[in-house]
Amino acid sequence: MTTNRSQITRMFGVSLVLLLAGCQNTPPSETSGGNAWRPPPEDISGPRQTDTPIAYWKIAGADGRGDPIGRERLEATLMESAGTRALQEVLVDAALESRLEALKITITDQDILDERAVLLLALAEDEDRALRLLETVRRKEGLGPVRFSALLRRNAGLRKLIEDDVRPNEESIRAAWDVRHGPRRSARVFVGPTLESCTEVIRKVRTGEDFAALAARGSTDASATSGGLIQPISRLDPSWPTSFRETLWTTPLERMSYPVLVDANYVLILPLEESAGDGTPFELARPDAERRVRLAQERLLMDSTARSLLDSLQVEIIDSDLDRAWRTPAS
Repeated sequence: MTTNRSQITRMFGVSLVLLLAGCQNTPPSETSGGNAWRPPPEDISGPRQTDTPIAYWKIAGADGRGDPIGRERLEATLMESAGTRALQEVLVDAALESRLEALKITITDQDILDERAVLLLALAEDEDRALRLLETVRRKEGLGPVRFSALLRRNAGLRKLIEDDVRPNEESIRAAWDVRHGPRRSARVFVGPTLESCTEVIRKVRTGEDFAALAARGSTDASATSGGLIQPISRLDPSWPTSFRETLWTTPLERMSYPVLVDANYVLILPLEESAGDGTPFELARPDAERRVRLAQERLLMDSTARSLLDSLQVEIIDSDLDRAWRTPAS
């Protein structure tokens, strides 16, 4: 049910750039003040005589080297398109280094290697597949050598700051085992904004209409495109709301549930099939489950710490292009 899961960080997924996700265009307070002088916006429509060329262009097949593209002209575009994100990363890194220095915490080369190993394991257990996925993620996120190296160092530093606050409990460890090794149920769902919308579906199903067809026509969830079909869910999967899981697992197979309130929506659940777990005993899988819970808790605490570091800063921006981007609300 994607309407809810999109709001919840999956417990055991990889969140490569989570440390700055959601901070876009939410700048910390500035010291510049409303009356401070700001340079006027520059006209970048024409060529600049003093602009250092970084590339040349020409019509394919034309003679000569072509016309230059200057660094300053490109920088203005880069500032507006990605300056806010880049500045946030640099600010968090600077604040983090200051915090680590104050606490006399050192980041070693081994710490960086450990972060890369954590990232690869989060992507896939098979090393070759993990490496391929990492390259895909790096291309998608624009993580070249500079940003990727900074990301690993940032994560290593944040992990050291929060390591004493991570405390996996028995309930979360057992949930991690259940998600990985326990039984699962598949189902179809109908998601509606009102109780009446679900009541109408119940009435139509009782008169012989197909639940999947009704979900495809009227459900507000993204699963409507597949007739409300959702992926199999374990009994203790913490990425699903408790009310949803309890209803899924207490409703008999092939029987439609009563409407259950999940967030701001009403949901009807039609359990379809139940698959058995893989038989792995809890005690045998406990170390792996505990490791996964620890990593999940670390990610949440690291994200919170990164946001806190960013929010604690005062920033004065003197570049007009970057200032314009920094002050533009996210769409």
